[in-house]
Amino acid sequence: MSENPKAIPNKVVDLLVSEVLRKNNVNIDSAKSNLTDEQKKAIKDLVEELKTQVDSFVNQSPDKKE
Repeated sequence: MSENPKAIPNKVVDLLVSEVLRKNNVNIDSAKSNLTDEQKKAIKDLVEELKTQVDSFVNQSPDKKE
């Protein structure tokens, strides 16, 4: 696999988020304008935590993934 392993989880996350928003007929621009600063910070914190978890999973040795 020649691609950067960290790029794959980002693509998966983008795809899943886009699909959930599309299924729920969410307009991204209007949703962004309705978020409070606290909600934006909470989302950013959640994304950073998920990135950390995905990176640690991706970097595990194959024996530990089972």
